[in-house]
Amino acid sequence: MRTRTEITLETDRLIVVSRPKKKRWCSDCELYVEMMSIDDAALRSQVNSRTIFRWAESGAVHSTETAEGLLLICPNSLNQNL
Repeated sequence: MRTRTEITLETDRLIVVSRPKKKRWCSDCELYVEMMSIDDAALRSQVNSRTIFRWAESGAVHSTETAEGLLLICPNSLNQNL
């Protein structure tokens, strides 16, 4: 008689994003905060980057643009939208 063994595996994924921290002035919060990139903000809030752009355009989150044209998001305002 043959026996059959079934093995089930469960996995979890942890993504750690590590970048140099630069505090910038958020004119809406009136604080120096570690601004986030669009991708980091999307990962943190579990939405896509287009949603973050829409939130920034509508003023739902505080944002600033760098000299290079990159949009940065204030994490304080992002927390308020979650």
